[in-house]
Amino acid sequence: MNGGTALSVPRERLVERALALIVKGEIAPGTAAQDARMALNQWRNKSPEHAAALLEARHRWDALGGMADGLRAHFDAPAAHTTAAAVSASSDRPERRKLLLSIAGMLGCGLVAGRGVQWYWQQPVFRAAYSTSTAQMIKLALVDAANGTAGTQLELAPQSVINVALYRQRRVVEMARGEVRFDVAHDTQRPFLVLTRGAIIEVVGTVFTVRDRGGPITVGVEQGHVRVQVRARNGTETPQLEVIDLRRGELVEVRDGHADAVRQSDTQALSAWRDGWFVFENTPLGDALAVVNSYRNQPIISNDPNIDALRLSGRFRTNDSVGLVALLPTILPVTAMPRPDGSVELLAR
Repeated sequence: MNGGTALSVPRERLVERALALIVKGEIAPGTAAQDARMALNQWRNKSPEHAAALLEARHRWDALGGMADGLRAHFDAPAAHTTAAAVSASSDRPERRKLLLSIAGMLGCGLVAGRGVQWYWQQPVFRAAYSTSTAQMIKLALVDAANGTAGTQLELAPQSVINVALYRQRRVVEMARGEVRFDVAHDTQRPFLVLTRGAIIEVVGTVFTVRDRGGPITVGVEQGHVRVQVRARNGTETPQLEVIDLRRGELVEVRDGHADAVRQSDTQALSAWRDGWFVFENTPLGDALAVVNSYRNQPIISNDPNIDALRLSGRFRTNDSVGLVALLPTILPVTAMPRPDGSVELLAR
C-alpha cells in the first residue's frame, strides 16, 4: 500500500524491555509506577520497531488476565509493623526487581502458565505500520470485514503515524500522532480500538476522526457511536477511568488526562483536509499551527504563549499556507516575520 511499511516481527529483547516497563507501571507502588509509564511512552516513540515491540508486549501482558492484582500484592502489602520509610525503601529492594524481571522474562518466552492456548489465540493475523510525510495523505483499506473482504477504511493526514494489528477477537490501531479518519466495518464479534497517548476509543462500526498534534486529543463522530475512555487523575496515585459516549455530531477534546465537555459540532469539518481544507472553529492558534505545519517543510512558529492562546476561526486551503501567513496579521494581533531558513515566526503586535 502506498505509504505503508509492514512491520517485521519485533526483536525479542525489545519486547522484554517493554514488558519490564509495563509490569512496573501496572504493579509497582506509588510514583515508581507513574515514572515507568512515562518512560514507556518515551521509549515507544523512539522508533516504529519500539512501537511494534510495545504492541506485542501489551498482548502478552493482556494474556495474564487477572494475575496483575495478585502480583501487585507483592509490592503493596508490607508487613503490618513495617514503617512508612521502610515501605518506601523496600520498593526498590533487589528481590522485587528480580520479581519484575522474572515476570517479564516469563512473558518474553511466552510461558504464561495455563494460558498458552489463550496467548496463541490472541496473536495478530495481520500487523503493519503506516506513516505519512509532510503534505502527504494516504488511504488504506483493511481486510477486516466478517467475510474477509476489504472493510475498514482509514485516511491519514500529513505527518501521521499509526500501527495496525488485526486479531481474531479484536482490531487495534495504535496512533502515535497525526490525524486519522476511520470508517469502521461493522463487526460485533471484533471491537475496533484506537489507542492514543491519553485515551482509548472503542467502536463496533462507525465513522469518526481522531486528531493528536501534540495538544489536546480531539475525537469527532460523523456516524454511529464511539466510547472514549480517558485515564483521568484526581490527585491520587490510582488513575480514575473517565468514560464518554459520543454520537453523531458530537466532539470531545482530551487534555492533561481529562475530557472537556462534549459539544455539538460540524464533525465532518474535523476531516476537511481530505478535501483540501483546514477548518478551525475558535481553535487556539497554537493548536491550529500544529495542523498547518504538517503541510509545510518549514514551520510557522510562535514562542509566545499569549499568541498561542489566540483563537482562530475560518476555512483555509491546505495548499496555500503562504496565503494563511499573509492573512493572519489582518485577523489577529500578530506580525509574521520570515526567517532565512523559510520558517515564519509570529510576533505580538
